[in-house]
Amino acid sequence: MNLWVDYKVFSYIMLGPRYNYQVEALMEGLSSRKYYDNVVKIYRIIKEGNLDSILTEYTSCFINDFKHLKCPPYESWYREKTVYGKPAQEVLEYYLKYGIIPERQIPDHISTELEFVSFLFFMNNESEANDFIKNHLLTWVPVFAQNIINNAYGEYTREIGKALLSFID
Repeated sequence: MNLWVDYKVFSYIMLGPRYNYQVEALMEGLSSRKYYDNVVKIYRIIKEGNLDSILTEYTSCFINDFKHLKCPPYESWYREKTVYGKPAQEVLEYYLKYGIIPERQIPDHISTELEFVSFLFFMNNESEANDFIKNHLLTWVPVFAQNIINNAYGEYTREIGKALLSFID
């Protein structure tokens, strides 16, 4: 089982609709997974929908919304109600063991954490991957995914929440 593909696909999904072509390239590797239909639906929404509307929906849900952001994609937010808190420092320590320094995202951004687990599985370091999943992803992603579902700005973000919840389950 190539678990690296699963984590890689969800890393791309959480980076936003502009990475849909990357999701498409890896989708076949998920065909036996229970969340495959969710991923296909997300892919089709982006492919067939109005990209400007989808980008606005993504931005409103995960990046910037008037008054306050309802679904911040950061572990520190869900564990400490802050950005760049202790969880960000903890995950950065994991990354540094492998010489990885995130340049585009805060270390505890959902896409960065998923990408790191993908890397660990790709490198056949299953024990470290499982440790990271247990100590980080499972501590906040189920709540984050449910939060997305509850506060979705439309079908696209709702499907992301459903897919992520099914995946992390």
